[in-house]
Amino acid sequence: MSLFSVKMRSSRGGVHVSGAERIVDADRVGGVCDAMTRRALSHPKGQPDEIHVTVAAVDEEAIVRVPFLPVTELECASPAEARELVVGMLEDHTVHAERAWQLLTEVRDMRGAVLMGAATGARLEADHKRGVRVTNMDAAAPPDTDGKARVSEALVLASKVAHHPAVLAEVCISDDPDYTTGYLATSGRGYVRIPNMKPAGSPIGGRVFVVAEPGDLVEYLEHTPVVVGQR
Repeated sequence: MSLFSVKMRSSRGGVHVSGAERIVDADRVGGVCDAMTRRALSHPKGQPDEIHVTVAAVDEEAIVRVPFLPVTELECASPAEARELVVGMLEDHTVHAERAWQLLTEVRDMRGAVLMGAATGARLEADHKRGVRVTNMDAAAPPDTDGKARVSEALVLASKVAHHPAVLAEVCISDDPDYTTGYLATSGRGYVRIPNMKPAGSPIGGRVFVVAEPGDLVEYLEHTPVVVGQR
């Protein structure tokens, strides 16, 4: 049976509001498009004024299959404590750990992620306003995340990202004001959830990849279809 990539992006006033994507069989495309549209219309950041849903065939032979990262959760009572935890873990991968936290919490309104060079602390994206977008991915089956869709989607993304050898670490905070748990992910530590990474109600949010020599990393993140788990 043919496979299709289904992607949704919504915006308001030209500013990104939400996104989602799946890789599904042909007979599921219609239902997935409908579910994504309804999700965009009920997003906690507000109703968008534009919703774009795109559907494209996927070459099944091009799909890369990777395992899920193991999931753990740390105890963390405040953003200040979260900063100490994240910086401490990032110091295993770069002397610029403080710079990574700064980029995570100060760079705003990007459509994608920041690429930070581990050796220099410099931003490596070709377009600093756009960043690097991780797309073309799905799970073979829902991971064991207690039914939490937001965690499942983030785990799929983090598992794809960590599979590439150029990525030393990823750190993320959601820009949804009502969601304060973020994560740090590496191929060695797995997916580490960190509560209270920002104050409740804060619009701060972003994603930073700490990387060695990027090589074909951007091509992999943006174009290589990946299914996480077994299918």
